[in-house]
Amino acid sequence: MSQLETAPPHLFIVFGGTGDLMRRKLLPALYRLVEQGLVDQSFRILSVARDEFDDGAYRQWARAALDEFVPEVETQKMSRWCDSCLNYFAIGKSTVSDFERLRSRIEEIEQDHDLPGNRAIYLALPPRVFPSTIERLGETGLNHSTGWTRIVVEKPFGRGPESAQALNRLVHQHFDENQVYRIDHYL
Repeated sequence: MSQLETAPPHLFIVFGGTGDLMRRKLLPALYRLVEQGLVDQSFRILSVARDEFDDGAYRQWARAALDEFVPEVETQKMSRWCDSCLNYFAIGKSTVSDFERLRSRIEEIEQDHDLPGNRAIYLALPPRVFPSTIERLGETGLNHSTGWTRIVVEKPFGRGPESAQALNRLVHQHFDENQVYRIDHYL
């Protein structure tokens, strides 16, 4: 069996960063990827949601989630990881200006951690807000960066054939097909 390659340095941006999917599945899976050496040590996570957290409050929230869903991990080690890897952005009402502020925050994190502009954007959101989120990403230039940009969309992808096709057309207005990952479930 061949060995898996380590993912290059990048910023993993999760929309829905305080939701149940993030708490139960994504955050534990991301932690395990880091523990297994499958992502570069400079890897960072930016959680985006409407909750009025700052980085410190979000890290506390994340520690509690990891404590619950990855109980075998030593608390101090997990705390160090949360402090070094996790950031938070309160998106407000998801207006264009909110997304422009988000773009500034992303660029700040990339600069502070010497990241090359590689971004993975994960939509851990209710499907009804996929269209507006995808549009805002495109309108504010977050669909491209100095490195690579990927967008991950979980099923359900539309409510039926017609809405799935409409969503797919919208995605392609803002992202190239090689940037899009449609998955059945998390990582």
